[in-house]
Amino acid sequence: MSVRTTYDLMKKACEKGHAVPAFNIDNLESALAVAEVLKETGVPVIVQTIPRTLNYGGKSVYAAMMKALTEGCDVDYAMHLDHGSSLALAEECIKNGYSSVMFDGSAMAFSENVEKTKAVCDMALPLGVSVEGELGTIGGKEENDADVEASYTKVDEAVEFVKKTNVSTLAIGVGTAHGVYKGVPKINVRRIEEIHSAIDTPLVLHGASGLSDEVLRDCIKAGISKINFATELRQAYTEGIKKGFAHYPDAFDPKLYMRDAVDEIKKVLIQKIEICCF
Repeated sequence: MSVRTTYDLMKKACEKGHAVPAFNIDNLESALAVAEVLKETGVPVIVQTIPRTLNYGGKSVYAAMMKALTEGCDVDYAMHLDHGSSLALAEECIKNGYSSVMFDGSAMAFSENVEKTKAVCDMALPLGVSVEGELGTIGGKEENDADVEASYTKVDEAVEFVKKTNVSTLAIGVGTAHGVYKGVPKINVRRIEEIHSAIDTPLVLHGASGLSDEVLRDCIKAGISKINFATELRQAYTEGIKKGFAHYPDAFDPKLYMRDAVDEIKKVLIQKIEICCF
């Protein structure tokens, strides 16, 4: 097993007409679930943490935890900073074993997004670390408590952005949203096709929790080669804890009832792997 970059895994998946599932972890249980599924399926995945998670558990914890949990496993995975907010955070994650980092400047003016994303690329790429940028806006909530309106990525801006930043992979706005969808999402699959035709840079879909299997497969066919899943994993974790308490109502040892949480997360992981890779 080796820790690969998201770019490496995405390029291989793209050649097969697949996408790499990217799973956000928050704690030991979600990390255990991903490590067990990695070993059981033999399918490479991307393991991600957002800045809020790093603030919660510590910036040195999650990459080390995944390394320990996958010891002896011969399946590759990537360790990725999701929605990175600064050059300093990207540098710190790389020092702590991350093979890929994201800088999310999607809320900035185009020129500022280019400038700051390029700074991360100039630092990370020479170290063999891939960089994900974001252009257009993914709606919903991720790192803050305010709802953000989704906005589509413009094809000409995607071409210019990739050229000016040298970014490894690009997250695009096509109507998806973070968190729980309000109503039925309308995904612009045609825009994915247009951007995919215009640039060689592998494309990322954020806000995939809650999209139908059919829509996800359509997005992969259109050119998406990395799909992020977070909300559904957190929902499964919460439901698993509830089941654990029901199974062991008098238990005070968390190792008993938290196993249900791990198993519920695994069910979702396996489902998403099947959608992305088969």
